[in-house]
Amino acid sequence: MATITQDKPVMMAQNKPARSPIRIGRILLYFFLISTSLVMFYPLLFALAGSISSQADYFRSTWFPFPSAIYLDNWISFLTGRDLWQWVVNTMIRVSWYIAIPAVVSILCGYVFTRLKFRGRDLVFMFLLSSMMVPGIVYVLPTFIGFARFPGVGGNDMFGQGGSGFINTWPSLLLPGLVNAFYIFLMRQAYQGIPRDYEEAARVDGANTLQILVRIYFPLLRSVLIVLVIFQFVAIWNDYLTPLVFAGGNKEIAPIALGAQRFIKGTAIQLGRPDYPRMFTVATIVTLPIMALFIILQRYFVQGVQGFGLKG
Repeated sequence: MATITQDKPVMMAQNKPARSPIRIGRILLYFFLISTSLVMFYPLLFALAGSISSQADYFRSTWFPFPSAIYLDNWISFLTGRDLWQWVVNTMIRVSWYIAIPAVVSILCGYVFTRLKFRGRDLVFMFLLSSMMVPGIVYVLPTFIGFARFPGVGGNDMFGQGGSGFINTWPSLLLPGLVNAFYIFLMRQAYQGIPRDYEEAARVDGANTLQILVRIYFPLLRSVLIVLVIFQFVAIWNDYLTPLVFAGGNKEIAPIALGAQRFIKGTAIQLGRPDYPRMFTVATIVTLPIMALFIILQRYFVQGVQGFGLKG
């Protein structure tokens, strides 16, 4: 019994896993990541603190606004205003449209460029990718002229003269950019990461192409589609140039990026000087939906980029 009692602690000590030593490189890596995270988080925290500060508290601050009391008048006035919710509705219409249509186009084109074989397929795909090399600002003026001179619309005659065409109307905010070369490339890479055996087995069971896309590929492409949703939501939510150029004269269809800028500008004109706490309030409220979306879908975003989007 004495021998067993003495051997037991020895056996337990031998089975206990040894702790890996803490390396200096890992400590420096964590320090670097934490430091850069704080640097990136500082503007957001500054805007939030500035939004709940009065102007007197803000102008007394130096490197960071420390409000003496929580000032919520800017939040209440902006959140209870009719204009904000009209901008949100207009933006969500564009977000829904620009998620649904490019997603369908990307799924179909990705399938065509991956699974179907036809002459010139690779040449067409390379031509499509080459369009990504042209800056988007180059297309603004030709698109504007095309919308303004569209025949039979907005008072134009059959030659596109005499009216304003699609300018300052909803089609000017919903038609540009429905085919996105980057999303087609992303979806093609995702298809290449899926074995063909799934499709071949489904065709043996009598499934057609539409059934294969909906019941087999669509669930497997969920992570990539969520990446597309995040990218499109952020792009359309922050889109300022397109509404300004194509629909800047119609306040009823202004999205949140254009409306918030005009709200800040109008406040500065009324007061004769910039109202920084109100500007920070608008910036914080506009940023919160994007942050919430990314936090909710972060896990799927990482899976989509690492699991599918970078294969091929």
